[in-house]
Amino acid sequence: MHVKFWGTRGSIAAPGDRTARYGGNTSCVEVRAGDGTVIVLDCGTGARELGLHLVRSLPQPMRLHLFIGHTHWDHIQGFPFFVPAFLPGAELNVYAPLGFQQSLEEAMSGQMEYSYFPVKLRDLRSRIHFTELEEGFFRVGDVLVETQYLNHTAPTIAYRMSTGGGSIAYMTDHEPFWKAENGTLHHPGDQRHIAFMRGADLVIHDAQYTEEEYVNRVGWGHSTLEYATDVALAAGVKRLALFHHDPTHDDAFMERFEGAARARVAALGRELEVFAAREGLELSVSGTGRPAPAVEVSALRRRLIAGSRVLVVTRDESQVASIEDALAEDGMVALPVPDMRAALTRGTEHHPDLAIVDTGLPAGDGADLVPAFRSRIGRANFPVILLVDEPQAAPLHRPEIGATDYLAKPYSPPMLRARVRAWLARTLVASTDSAPVAGVGEPIVLQDARDDAGATRTVLAGMLGGVPLFRRLSTGQLHALVAQATEQIYPAGHVITRQGEAPQHLWVLLSGRVRVVEATADGQAEMLLGEIGKAEVFGELGILRDQPRSATVIAVERTHCLVLRQADFMLALGESVTLANGLLRVLASRLYDADRRLARYAPDPLTGLNSRRAFNEQYRRIAAGARRRKTGVLLLALDVLHLKTVNDSFGYTLGDEVLRTVADALSEATRTTDVVARYGGDEFAVLLLDATPKDVDFILVRVHEKLSALALQRGLPVAVECSTGIAWSQTPPETADDFLREADRDMHERRARGSRPG
Repeated sequence: MHVKFWGTRGSIAAPGDRTARYGGNTSCVEVRAGDGTVIVLDCGTGARELGLHLVRSLPQPMRLHLFIGHTHWDHIQGFPFFVPAFLPGAELNVYAPLGFQQSLEEAMSGQMEYSYFPVKLRDLRSRIHFTELEEGFFRVGDVLVETQYLNHTAPTIAYRMSTGGGSIAYMTDHEPFWKAENGTLHHPGDQRHIAFMRGADLVIHDAQYTEEEYVNRVGWGHSTLEYATDVALAAGVKRLALFHHDPTHDDAFMERFEGAARARVAALGRELEVFAAREGLELSVSGTGRPAPAVEVSALRRRLIAGSRVLVVTRDESQVASIEDALAEDGMVALPVPDMRAALTRGTEHHPDLAIVDTGLPAGDGADLVPAFRSRIGRANFPVILLVDEPQAAPLHRPEIGATDYLAKPYSPPMLRARVRAWLARTLVASTDSAPVAGVGEPIVLQDARDDAGATRTVLAGMLGGVPLFRRLSTGQLHALVAQATEQIYPAGHVITRQGEAPQHLWVLLSGRVRVVEATADGQAEMLLGEIGKAEVFGELGILRDQPRSATVIAVERTHCLVLRQADFMLALGESVTLANGLLRVLASRLYDADRRLARYAPDPLTGLNSRRAFNEQYRRIAAGARRRKTGVLLLALDVLHLKTVNDSFGYTLGDEVLRTVADALSEATRTTDVVARYGGDEFAVLLLDATPKDVDFILVRVHEKLSALALQRGLPVAVECSTGIAWSQTPPETADDFLREADRDMHERRARGSRPG
């Protein structure tokens, strides 16, 4: 593999003569594999120069893979200036972990709103695909890509790329899990970190601070040169590139910095080529590599954690409040208990997914709870995070404890939140893979093993009380709501409720995600209305209206729901003003989202036809149906000829009338089942269902006749003519742009042959 550094700084760009040698641009590294696969590691400000270079050096149209460690600004600020994103035909595949509160696409587009940048993400002309990653592996071309969470203040992923016998690990931003003891890193997180890079031919590692600087920057999410050097030595890597340089470190400092790392290696009598990354530095990487992924789990497999239950064992009420706030941001539920005895008795009744245990419990060392609790619930791999007062106090050398993770107090809430998310995602994979698979389309009804109905209601009430809509209900109200409730797990693809069914239940999502669809009037297709997840509810409209269900709800993935009876919910709604107000807020939020979607796909204001967005949306649905039924779709593309001349000679008022005339002619010449859109300034598109190439001549003659008749009827002083292009396919492509390109090629060929305009 060929590697080139285009940006090496962290936090913020620091250009100038004092940083000329090591560079002032933020994180961006180019990797080219032997099969031609091009990978971009992070899109900091260095991405601008890289984009220009790629345009000059790659054949067109280019296909790129952008691996983003996380979406903090210093890793994405170069994207709005990345030239390939503006090129028609270019394909950009963007990968990153799911961040806090926002999807990857939302995070990338946020910095391109008009408040900050003149071009919005949706206006870029390239084809951009966003993929959110978990830990695991996937492949791009001949490159095996492995991912693992890093220790940062936001969900952050390291990438290891192996191909052609060479292996590169890119590990930024990352903070040591724990301080080394006698030169050894005992923390399980540090051991996983070392294992991930083991034997790599090149490691690019965060090394923003010296040990002296780090003392005042604990919890900021970055490493020291000493830590980066030590983990590289422990992993037996060949070359280490110190990376993510602090913006205050000038070239003179970086020379000393680099020298200190080399001296550390020499003092230990070890062999490791270590250097500080510099802008423009190019390397060739080859070696033994890693022939197969270390963990056989797909990184593309999303593991949603909303609805997860976290047992919090501490007497510190302020600590409980801090943890509850952090977990609520991700739709998780905190289940606080004050001590070990309560954890071993009441804690198991909550069926938690993870535990956070304070080791400073009054009854003794909280770490002693770990094996007892795991034994009580029958899960040897149950994840436990210990909160400890001092690093030296952590029972790191006691294998009988086997805590999953350790975090020193005072901890950073964002870092705790990121750790919880990482361990839940890992554990969900293990639990899902080991769980028996139900039959296709068959939901699992969870039955409590205990005979005590009161205890069961307490557990269900606790779960319901963790959902924002029901959080302020009294204990009695929660118990009444769940008295006849059931827990159900629906496999991916299961139809939970169908359009037209009687409204008998309300569903509360504890985890997973559902899709809401509505059948069209002809029953031939379905329209996506939206998706629901993260501790939300569905089925409330049918209950409130007391009318049959207006839409069908399908589980997108394995989905865990609490199912409430209609009568119980309506009774609680009538008794609780808080619940009624909460439901009003839910409905208002969904109405607002619906209004935004309507505005997004509103008709073209000049012609009243479908807009480009609406056309693209309808195309995806129609094309999918045509591929499924093998019925085919015909596309007619039209460009209005000489519109600029009309505008220049007669003014824009007449030009607008010409466009309206074309729109009306197309509407009158087509069927109500066809889709007509104004696709651009003088561009129109028509999708004709169940039409074939033999119908083309008839359709073009009909459009020409309607256009001539309307122009004459309206007394237009100019002839209205259009260039036309046709595309037909029994298996139409995925996107409207691909199909339109085929029609555009046909249009140019018709012009070359001298065909009469439509």
